[in-house]
Amino acid sequence: MKVLTPGANITVSGVKTAWTLGSSNASAFGDYAAVALLPVTEKRLPTGDPALFQISQKWMEWSGAQMSVRCSLDLSELPGGTERVLLVVYTFAAAGPISELNDLRLQIDNQAELALDLRNNCESALLIGEFYTRNRLWKFRALAEGSAYGLAAMGRRMNIDIDDAHPSRRPNSDVFPRARGSCTGTGFAVSPNHVMTCAHVIEGMQQLHISSFVGRYRAEVVVVDERNDIALLRIQDCPALSPVCFKEGVGCALGESVIALGFPMAGLAGGGVHVTQGGVSGLFGLRNDTSLLQFTAAIQPGSSGSPLFDSGGGVIAMVTSTLPDAQNMNFAVKAGLLLAFLDACQVSPAKSLAGRQYSTSEMAREAQSSLWRIEAHNP
Repeated sequence: MKVLTPGANITVSGVKTAWTLGSSNASAFGDYAAVALLPVTEKRLPTGDPALFQISQKWMEWSGAQMSVRCSLDLSELPGGTERVLLVVYTFAAAGPISELNDLRLQIDNQAELALDLRNNCESALLIGEFYTRNRLWKFRALAEGSAYGLAAMGRRMNIDIDDAHPSRRPNSDVFPRARGSCTGTGFAVSPNHVMTCAHVIEGMQQLHISSFVGRYRAEVVVVDERNDIALLRIQDCPALSPVCFKEGVGCALGESVIALGFPMAGLAGGGVHVTQGGVSGLFGLRNDTSLLQFTAAIQPGSSGSPLFDSGGGVIAMVTSTLPDAQNMNFAVKAGLLLAFLDACQVSPAKSLAGRQYSTSEMAREAQSSLWRIEAHNP
């Protein structure tokens, strides 16, 4: 049996194919998490109704049990214009991370398999693969594209209206809490006892810590701006932190080089700071959102809250999100908005010195002491 990794593909046996998806979590599917199939065009625009867990369409049929979901597909019966069928694993109503499933094992027609370790994954929905057609042949490609805000949010980016709530429960009922179990992200010091990060990293979390090779300390929320995805934390009982410097002046230039420093895939990619390079690819976010800029430095789950530095060593933005179905189309909150937020919180960060230029390795060394892994938990 061929072993697949994200990005690999196989040709399926024909228009009638079947797959089986299992997890070591005995109550994974049907209680906490579910599976969906989304028929779309080449550009991921909807062509028909999605097949949600326990809701079949005429082109597919569910079977199996909680530990092992089975699906039979008749690709010849797909809605007109369908060129891809996306296979997504998600938690009901984005109630928590898919890390609670521990792992996934996907088998396609008993000829190929994909194994994913989810224990450090903070996303609430994960696109694990797609069936697609090329030269009149159907193929399957393994993927690993996540959404921190769940299946409904993933669907909205493709103009698909999806109700991802449990079919027999109210999303906000006491027996179905929305709180996640745990999440990690990145933060950076903006004063001797304050750290900035993204609001979505700590949303709904009761216990917060920051950690690095220096140590681990408790944190408490000071102010959260959910609209702009900004949060300020106060660090308790720790030595004075080393704050970052923000860029002197206003704004940044299209095409300007940037460096992202953070803790992506914490626990999987290693415990140290990771460095990626890129450029400013757009001065606005989606739908001309002026609070965001677009950049191309690679990011991963856990990068949320990472500072973006220019070559002069100044923070120009904070990493907040990515567009899963695009290549290196990432977004960050502009420094102007971050500074206005800090000013309202009566925190005055330092500014970078004009004229100084850093290499990437110099920037990593200079900024490393200012960076912290955010650890958010619910008891």
